[in-house]
Amino acid sequence: MLLGIDVGGTFTDAVVVDGGRVISHAKIPTTHGRLLECIAQAIDRSLSELDVKDITRVALSTTIVTNAIVEKKIAKVGLVVIPGPGVEIENLVPLPPVVVSGYTDHRGREVAEILEREILAAGKQLRDCETFAISGKFANRNPQQELQAAAWLKRETGSQHITVGSQLTGALNFWRRTNSAYYNAAVWPCFRDFSQAVEAALKQRNIHAPVYILKADGGTMPLAAAQNLPVEAIFTGPAASVFGVMTMACPKIPAVSLDIGGTTTDIALWQNGLPLFAKQGIAIDGYPTSIRALRLRSVGIGGDSHVRLVNGELKIGPEREGPAMALGGKVPTVSDAFIVAGLVDFGERRLAEQGMASLGSSKVEETAAWIIDQAAQQIVQAIEGIIAEWSAEPVYRVEDIVHHAPFTPQLLVGVGGAASGLVPAVAKRMGVAYELPVGGAVVNAVGAAVARPTLEVSLRADTAAGDYTVAECGVKAALSKSRFTMSDAQELSRHYLLGRAEQAGIAADDMEVVQQEEFNVVRGFSTVGKIMSCQLQIKPGVLTTIAGFSKEEWQ
Repeated sequence: MLLGIDVGGTFTDAVVVDGGRVISHAKIPTTHGRLLECIAQAIDRSLSELDVKDITRVALSTTIVTNAIVEKKIAKVGLVVIPGPGVEIENLVPLPPVVVSGYTDHRGREVAEILEREILAAGKQLRDCETFAISGKFANRNPQQELQAAAWLKRETGSQHITVGSQLTGALNFWRRTNSAYYNAAVWPCFRDFSQAVEAALKQRNIHAPVYILKADGGTMPLAAAQNLPVEAIFTGPAASVFGVMTMACPKIPAVSLDIGGTTTDIALWQNGLPLFAKQGIAIDGYPTSIRALRLRSVGIGGDSHVRLVNGELKIGPEREGPAMALGGKVPTVSDAFIVAGLVDFGERRLAEQGMASLGSSKVEETAAWIIDQAAQQIVQAIEGIIAEWSAEPVYRVEDIVHHAPFTPQLLVGVGGAASGLVPAVAKRMGVAYELPVGGAVVNAVGAAVARPTLEVSLRADTAAGDYTVAECGVKAALSKSRFTMSDAQELSRHYLLGRAEQAGIAADDMEVVQQEEFNVVRGFSTVGKIMSCQLQIKPGVLTTIAGFSKEEWQ
């Protein structure tokens, strides 16, 4: 049996999948600051009539990381960069970095040493920071300067966590790698609390099955590995909902899926029955990163979004100040508007009406309609933004130039606890049809349960220098043969991916080449070698399809 758990900003869901059927599910309010409590309750309720010994795999998704960034509840990070000469990165990252000496060239050769006294001075300057991130240009081709700087910084500050940029990705693009390192360090504390709560809850229940966390690209990785790479867990809630939609109501026409929870609305685009990927990596809070992910966008609108008037102007979200007033909350929310508008039926309507009246009008139904319309407008603007972003991306292949048609959605698929209240209003504004799949309220937990583990490696070989690097593994070694080909690069990548998978305890029986390229190294008028790069990954996918997801099971 597969146990899937989704820890969201408002609810924690759990489902048990067996033989392609969802045989049990639970929905529990998320207890912020006491995550162990809600995770334990969701597990207990979903397994109340089952034997925990039959659980063979546990997989989780969560909006904890996404919500921490959206709500600005992240750690104070000390960012140290090693850019080398001629690189101005200060205005391209989320905060002013400390720039230090040192330089590694494009072929991975150390040109200028880093200086210990500069790193120690950076540690003193950033002493009030909770975590740190270090990023060096071309460190993906030789990580030694980043690793040395991290060792000195840890000795100086005693920090529990320092993110090293090259260990996040082996891809080029210093700017994206630096932003990825910053956000990885920023969300490390909140993800540490989350993973510790999960491990404690499972241990208390004698569940010893392997535990995985969903990644932004829809694959999963072991929870232990994710503790050092928490930024990979961003958008895992949205990724889980995408995989859940794939198993429950996979759209065959151009579509937009909306996962509307308590704090955020997560948006994904679909074409030809598949979700679209971000080609170069996602942007977090407007800053491009190297995190490979489904093409997703989160907007701070959900059922529990705080509604208020500021200088006569209606403001909705992104803050969440607790549950709806209908459930005992202290401030009016979008869910209170749903209740007054008659779109949902829970809590005390009297309290929801008080929430609407607190916004300055006795005509509570009109106020509720106004709130829903404005919330829908914000979501539509976010959808238009992600479509515009996709349309503006450059294309490189002749096939893409010929067939790169504009994306025009014809369908909305709404899932999540607040979908029934907002999706009809969004669909009306966009002039498209909509679907609300049965079981959509626990779609994230379903997606987490069935997602397949995945890992990747990025190999770069320099036949002129006679060496190669595998950044994710911290490897720089000599090539074993003089006539090294792209086929050899693939085989060597496969070797390291198998080793990384074995270390992580996951199967690696379905690999795919994500990207590969080679070009000549020319000196004078002669070709003296080749530079080859090969990025290989265990292919994302699902372990099983949900054949028994019938309406009767959810009534």
